[in-house]
Amino acid sequence: MKRIAAVFASIMFLPLFYAALARAHGVIGQRFIPSTLAVEDPFASDEMDLLSINRGPRTSEGRETGFGFEISKRLHPDFAISVEWEYALLDPSDGRKIAGGANPEIGFKYVAFRSPAHEAIFSAGLNVEPGGVGAKKVAEKVTTISPALYFGKGFGDLPEALNYLKPLALTGTVEFGIPANRRLAGEEEKFNTTVGYGFAFQYSIPYLQQFVKDIGIGAPFNRMFPLLEFNFETNVNGPDRGATTAYVNPGLLWVGRYVELGLGAQIPLNNRSGANAGIRSLVHVFLDDLWPNIFTWTPFGTIGTTQK
Repeated sequence: MKRIAAVFASIMFLPLFYAALARAHGVIGQRFIPSTLAVEDPFASDEMDLLSINRGPRTSEGRETGFGFEISKRLHPDFAISVEWEYALLDPSDGRKIAGGANPEIGFKYVAFRSPAHEAIFSAGLNVEPGGVGAKKVAEKVTTISPALYFGKGFGDLPEALNYLKPLALTGTVEFGIPANRRLAGEEEKFNTTVGYGFAFQYSIPYLQQFVKDIGIGAPFNRMFPLLEFNFETNVNGPDRGATTAYVNPGLLWVGRYVELGLGAQIPLNNRSGANAGIRSLVHVFLDDLWPNIFTWTPFGTIGTTQK
């Protein structure tokens, strides 16, 4: 109960949690790379999105708002399984508002390569969304299988002349959404294969002050990560083949000992993506720090205690 209270205390009273960030999640070399708002990170972790909110831009089809939850647990230091679920509110342009639970999504992520000296990491993943599990009015009817690749790279190995660029890090992902069936029995609608891809730039104020130069930034700003993300999705086949949605997502993260908070905008880059800005937010919990006796244990292998 004390640790649960600590999560909420860190949200309400940010200055209380400027001690060292916790152990193994999101660490490569001497760099901590937090989860961002639009692009999946490359780490196998024991973490939980307690609440993520994504209110998308309004398009010709209407507007969607999602309230999400996700939990991830490592079965091996380099392999994690996750479960994600979202409650969706749909506001179509030509009809009444509808709401309901979307299909759950089960994910697997394996870290295939890491270089602490170069702050680099590369992972492969597989996400499965079983069709027809969620509410009929909002959930997809067909099962989608999505193999994915993820990467992360910190710039701490830049030459000394570029010191103030060393706090930069880049993460990215490519994911193929493959429907199990192009068309369901008795249905006219076709389900298209898609490719989603994106990348995120983040600037670590903690890295700047710990490993480049302490310029005297105080709380709460000394735990912040300004970021700029881009994400895209393109139809691979069907009548809309080649059609792409594209967004730029400026945002800001604050990372404490047990919790990460994020807020950002979702700005469309073309007409297909919408006519106005959306919003993204995140409350992210580090389970391996909140309950280390449970979440630093894995059935295969041992998780270390590398400090951020």
